[in-house]
Amino acid sequence: MDEFKKKLVSRQILFFVGLIVLGAAFLFSEQFGTDATASPDLADFISGVQAGCAAALLVVMVVFIVKYFMAMQSPDKLKSLYISETDERKLFIQQKTGGIGMNIIGYGLIAGTVISGNLNDIVFFTLLGTTFFVAVVRSFFEVYYRKKY
Repeated sequence: MDEFKKKLVSRQILFFVGLIVLGAAFLFSEQFGTDATASPDLADFISGVQAGCAAALLVVMVVFIVKYFMAMQSPDKLKSLYISETDERKLFIQQKTGGIGMNIIGYGLIAGTVISGNLNDIVFFTLLGTTFFVAVVRSFFEVYYRKKY
């Protein structure tokens, strides 16, 4: 169980680093504004999407940090989390749906979408569409494999 605790601590550190990077990316996006060729309505849409993506990532990271912190405080919660994470069916479904790699790709696409909104509106919409497509495909496979297995 000590090894699992170390794993949770390393995840918390990774999420804290993610919070710092997210904050820096959001400050970068606010400081430089949107592309000069974008219309005012388009610029408002881009900044709204940037704020929404940043807020969603922030909430996800904070939820996981709190979840891991609470689990490390209680041996029962720690054991429950360990059992949940080592469940063979859950691991099999995660492997079939792309696993951790797809999560990293999704978070990277969201971060790229937030940053690209300041650089070029075409790149922004391309990354936004790609992010949406990856999320829909991942969700479809998740539902499919949960029903199948």
